[in-house]
Amino acid sequence: MGRMEQMLAALTEAWTQQQRQQPLPPLPPPARAKVDNADIINLTQKFMKMKPPTLYGGIEPLKAETWLLEMEKLYDVFPCTETQKVLLATYTLKDEARRWWLLIRNGNGNITWAQFNVIFYDKYFSQCFRD
Repeated sequence: MGRMEQMLAALTEAWTQQQRQQPLPPLPPPARAKVDNADIINLTQKFMKMKPPTLYGGIEPLKAETWLLEMEKLYDVFPCTETQKVLLATYTLKDEARRWWLLIRNGNGNITWAQFNVIFYDKYFSQCFRD
């Protein structure tokens, strides 16, 4: 049994290091169609009527995970694009979480929901918590 545990630990460590070394997938090219502000406002108003959760930040991984899972649940029934998911989700961030997002957003432009998840997990789920 000890040998299997050692092998599992070695595999987990190798996988973790591989995940750390992988760069984020390239960003999609910016949309060429003009974004209508009225459409974004309308979409946001409809989304907020669904009473999405708010994330304030901090060092509570379970609260962060709950927020992310609740957002995923909303997206199961709320039709929007991958980049709109990020826009809507980050609209619900407050305090420390909002400040973190403003710093991240400045360096990443339009990102997809999958890319946001990678960045979010890196921020709110320390390696020891993942292990």
